Amino acid sequence: MATKNEKQDAAGKAGRGVTRRIVNTLILLISLVVLAAWGSSGVFMLSPGESAVILRFGAFDRIRDVEGLSFHLPSPIESREVVNTSRLRTESFGSRPTNSTPGKPSDAEESEIADRIKRDAIQTADSNIVNVAYELQYKVGDAYAYRFSMADPGAVLHDATEAAMRNVIGKRSIDAVLSQDRSDIEKEARSLLAAMLKSYVTEMGHEAAFEVRRINLERPQAPDAVREAFADVVSAGQDEKRSSLQAEGDAKEILQRARSEAAEMHEQAEAYRRAKVIEARGEATRFEALLVEYQAAPEVTRRRLYLETMEQILPGVAKMVVEPNTVNMLPLLPLGNQVPPLGAGR
Repeated sequence: MATKNEKQDAAGKAGRGVTRRIVNTLILLISLVVLAAWGSSGVFMLSPGESAVILRFGAFDRIRDVEGLSFHLPSPIESREVVNTSRLRTESFGSRPTNSTPGKPSDAEESEIADRIKRDAIQTADSNIVNVAYELQYKVGDAYAYRFSMADPGAVLHDATEAAMRNVIGKRSIDAVLSQDRSDIEKEARSLLAAMLKSYVTEMGHEAAFEVRRINLERPQAPDAVREAFADVVSAGQDEKRSSLQAEGDAKEILQRARSEAAEMHEQAEAYRRAKVIEARGEATRFEALLVEYQAAPEVTRRRLYLETMEQILPGVAKMVVEPNTVNMLPLLPLGNQVPPLGAGR
């Protein structure tokens, strides 16, 4: 029969076994929870228009752009950076007293310059100043280039846009900027900006960080101090253009009228030529027919021609045909207003 001490030792061992099993179970559960939490760090959801840049041990591995539930190896093996690449973003450039790059002036001199210079003041090719306000519409192009190719993407885009616009306007005279169609400046600035942004990531082997959609340019204005003078210049230029167009219109009208008159005269001359040719051919045909008759009966034909000629040169005059060497002929007196026919008496 077991002693009291043996019973106590057995009970203690049983209790320690239960405690150990409970502790082991808790440790297992905690480990499973920790593993599940660690594994869930690689699960993420992409909304429409979002892209995830997957980094493996801090280096670029891939880009995931399929919307819905996605996953990667848990951190710190892999990590992600989610970027919205479908949202249309807008930045305005106008008369705001600030530096070229957004931020606070670094010293008193820079602050004084920033207070006096407005962002919309741009120098033209003829050393004049024109105030230009415009708006940039863009999207994020390559998510990796946007997130990791530059320290401050917004500042880079801002400065590049200003540089492109200043480059385009700086090659034109102020008259050209104020009077030229704005679409030409917008297209050239957009093309130049896209090329600049592409050149920033050429060595990385990625597409540009930004996709430039449109640059909307407001109507450029001359500085306030000389705005009225430039308005007069622009008005004079418009008057000159209008007068030139009117003169060109008048010249075209006169030229068209002259061409019409020339064409009409040419048609009349051509008709007159055709009529004379036809008339000449008719006379030639008549002469040939008369020649045949003359050759057949010369005396009769000669007399007939003589009589017809006299009828033509003496119209309305009473005429008598008298045989030569005729003597003692009584004159024939016409009765009333009747005129004897030619050849009626002898």
